[in-house]
Amino acid sequence: MNPTKSSEHPGTAPTFSDWIFILIVIGALALVAYLGEIAFEHAQQTEKSKRNGEALAAWFSDASSKRFAPDYAIKACAGGGDPKTSTWGACLEHLQAHEFKDMTNPFKGKPPEFIEQCNPADKSLTGEIVLLKAVPTPAGSAVPSINSKLNPEDSIDQKLSLSIGICDKGSYLVKVADVEF
Repeated sequence: MNPTKSSEHPGTAPTFSDWIFILIVIGALALVAYLGEIAFEHAQQTEKSKRNGEALAAWFSDASSKRFAPDYAIKACAGGGDPKTSTWGACLEHLQAHEFKDMTNPFKGKPPEFIEQCNPADKSLTGEIVLLKAVPTPAGSAVPSINSKLNPEDSIDQKLSLSIGICDKGSYLVKVADVEF
C-alpha cells in the first residue's frame, strides 16, 4: 500500500454559475436603486405640491383677519362688499396675477388648477389643488355641513370655511388644511 495522499483542494475561484448569480444580484441592486430614485422624485413633487397648498392656506388665514377692514389693499378679495361683485373668480384672478404668479404644479411645470376632487382614474390631476367650501346644512341635519367646489361666481362677501388639499402622483387626495377666509 502506498500511503500517498491527494493534496488537491477544491477550486476557490468563482464558477460560471457563481458569475451568473453575481451579475443577477448586481442587476437587481441597480434596478432597486433606479426605482428608488424615481419614487424619491415623485415624493419630492408631491411635497412641492403640498407646499403650494400650505402657502395658499397661510395666505387665506392671514387675509381672513384683514379682508373685512375698509382699507384692505386687495379689493378683489375684500369681504363685506356687494355679494354680486365680490366673487371668488375676481379674487382668484388677482391672486394668480400677483401673490401666486410664480406657483407651479411640479408635476406639469405650469400653474396649478383648482379642482373639485382628486380621481385616481384620472392621472392628469396630479399636483392640482382641491379647494372646497363648507356649506352648512339646515338645522337638525345629521351632517353639519357639506363640501362643494368654490366656483368663480361664488360670493366671498362673508366668511367662508375652506378645505384645501392636493392630488398626489396617483391622483389621490392629500389633505393640507381647513381654513377660514
